[in-house]
Amino acid sequence: MEKIQDAPPRSSRMVFIRSKKGIAIFTGVSCLLVAAIIVIALAATGVVHAGGSSDGSKSNEQLAAASSPTSAIVVITSTAAAAVGALEPTSTSKFTSVSTVTSTTTTSTSTSTSTSKTTKAKPTTSKTSTSDDSTSSSTPTSGKSAASPSDVPLRIMALGASIVKGETSPGYLGFRKPMRDQLVELGYTVNMVGSVRLGDFIDNDVEAYGGKKIKEMHNYAKKAVPKTLPNVFLINLGTNNLLQNKDVDKVGEQMEDMINYLLKASDKSTVILSTMLTNKVGDLETKVLDMNEQYRSIMKNFEADGKPVVLAEMHPSQGAAGVPSVNEIGPDGSHPTVQGYEMMGDIFVKAIQEAQKKGFIQKPAKNGIPDDGEAERSGSSGSQAGALS
Repeated sequence: MEKIQDAPPRSSRMVFIRSKKGIAIFTGVSCLLVAAIIVIALAATGVVHAGGSSDGSKSNEQLAAASSPTSAIVVITSTAAAAVGALEPTSTSKFTSVSTVTSTTTTSTSTSTSTSKTTKAKPTTSKTSTSDDSTSSSTPTSGKSAASPSDVPLRIMALGASIVKGETSPGYLGFRKPMRDQLVELGYTVNMVGSVRLGDFIDNDVEAYGGKKIKEMHNYAKKAVPKTLPNVFLINLGTNNLLQNKDVDKVGEQMEDMINYLLKASDKSTVILSTMLTNKVGDLETKVLDMNEQYRSIMKNFEADGKPVVLAEMHPSQGAAGVPSVNEIGPDGSHPTVQGYEMMGDIFVKAIQEAQKKGFIQKPAKNGIPDDGEAERSGSSGSQAGALS
């Protein structure tokens, strides 16, 4: 009786299954089947479009990548996340984290297999940082030019009567000395100009005469302005019209005529017009209010014409802070105290800064007058720069 042939040993089958080739084939076939199922599912949900070339190319790349056992896991995870995300659009946040993990895995794989791509990315990063550096370096430059005082020198003519002279203040310092000091501290180069030298400080030129009214100072200006050509005029006038009761109702008209002359005679100039101070003499304050309204009215004309004129508000009726009140007017009822003069200086400085911000202030004409009056005159004797002989 013949013996039945024994079946191949069981151990040999196990060896075959466990072989590397078998594992690779099994894994590859399994991945292809799973990928095919997922692609069919995506097509059913509308994620894969027949006419979408970009989506189609992505699917082809994923199927091609599935032949590699290592990348197949990444592709399947990414595709599955996209499929579920398409079915549940409201659960975006959950699948964002899945995509992040998948992206990280893919990046790690590409980094280890393709060092050259990582090297190419470095110049891009460097270029971006260079662009950021150039942007940050330009920002302080523009900020500095906006915040810094103008490099345009100020050739200032203070034009008026006894208040502009600094009457009743020690050493006739008035508002001119504290104002000039403040401008210099801010970085401005200053030269005060005029026909008169008055005050216990070096750069003390001024165009001011006690007791003079607007029309009279207009005539003085016609002589002094062509010789000095200031680029900034500071005007405080009208108190003597008030005290002498002369043309009180015409101060606006007369002031407008004088300012138009100044702008024409020195065509690179800016005018800072001061309103009148509060007055404690009798019942004159009512007239002061009316005269100041005339000044504010002509300012509207200058603004409409685009002329470089700025109003320096000196009267407390407008509610401005830092304006001389009756407490800063001296015993004679018209001239400020020392503190009142200092407040006037502060207001003029702010008005000059406002004019600068508006682009009004231009470089003064070249006529031999130095930019810095104090530096030129320090230690000199006789005629000083800025003063007319």
